[in-house]
Amino acid sequence: MIEFERLSKVTQYREDFIELFRQLENYLDQFIIFKSEDQRTVLVNWIVHTHLIHLFSATPYLHIYSAELRCGKTLLMNLLHQLSRKSISTINITEAIFRYINKAEPTLIIDEVDRFFGEEKFAIEGILNAGFIRYGGGVLRTVGNAHEPEEFEVFCPKVFSGIGKSAIANTLRDRSIPIQLERKLPDEEVKRYRHRRELQVMEEIKLMLEPLQELSELWDDSQEDYIYELVKDEIEDDRALDIIEPLLLVASMGTPEWLFKTINACTNLMNSREEIEDKSFHKEVLRVCNQIRMLNVGQKYISTEDLLKEINNTKDSYLAHYNNWGIDASQLAKALGEYNIKASTRRFDSTTRKGYRWSDFAEPCRRYLGEVEEEEVEQVNEEPTVEEQVELF
Repeated sequence: MIEFERLSKVTQYREDFIELFRQLENYLDQFIIFKSEDQRTVLVNWIVHTHLIHLFSATPYLHIYSAELRCGKTLLMNLLHQLSRKSISTINITEAIFRYINKAEPTLIIDEVDRFFGEEKFAIEGILNAGFIRYGGGVLRTVGNAHEPEEFEVFCPKVFSGIGKSAIANTLRDRSIPIQLERKLPDEEVKRYRHRRELQVMEEIKLMLEPLQELSELWDDSQEDYIYELVKDEIEDDRALDIIEPLLLVASMGTPEWLFKTINACTNLMNSREEIEDKSFHKEVLRVCNQIRMLNVGQKYISTEDLLKEINNTKDSYLAHYNNWGIDASQLAKALGEYNIKASTRRFDSTTRKGYRWSDFAEPCRRYLGEVEEEEVEQVNEEPTVEEQVELF
């Protein structure tokens, strides 16, 4: 009889989870234009995992960033603040944050992370670094008149938001799932968020989240081994596996389709992490490249060598004096990579060289420079890249 009751409860919880995932997906989609469906999937599972944090020994941080302002970061942070368990949202913290984490066990949401830290930067980073795993060590301080040593726990879910990938240190990025947002285009529509109007819907979702605290007795730890077998070949980094495991365990409470959708989302986002770039530098590179592009109307491609020559001869930009002589191919590739513009090997005249396709600049320039294309160049009978030519044979 007891086992039957337990199975009945598990079945009911599974139905509740399935409905909760659906509600959260629909709600986030109303206000945020995600770069990919993977981002929304991860965020839904992440919100739920904050309400089950007592069951996990690790937690994935979220790193929400964009190339420029007005890409929806603040709104997304607010939605996470409203929906996550015991969340606190702040734009400034000091080293003393460890005392609050130890006392409140919150979900910590830090906006404009690229603008603070200051003199306490390394101490704060050390506290945040240690907090992604429950038994990874805390902060040791003496307390009371007797100066007795006491350890303060710093484990809790955390979200960081800022401009550019370099907004947080590499050590924090290594503990984070990247969520890159983009500025919406004029023809992309989202619902405008009004807190008063959304209060009722938000409360209904919270009522669905609150009972999850009672799930401890029904949680099936055997799922961990099953999930590990599913993802071990997709993600070889042990730390990456540790931090996404809670999200996969949460997803396993839904349908098999939702679990595999979450596995794909986590894998795609974790494997997409790249080297960091400077936030002001990469926009200037995009601006100058677009300026060169406008002077070469009708040209489909430009070699990396020629593009660098043009950039480093541009008199109205500091890029011409960068490194005392200009920028190099590696710096160009990293800056344009922020906007998903990548070089490929192409044939220029009688030689084969790396180069860029001008049409790849169109959308990023519209999003971040406000450039409007009067007429899109029709890509017909376009010469394939060298890589594509190889595939043809």
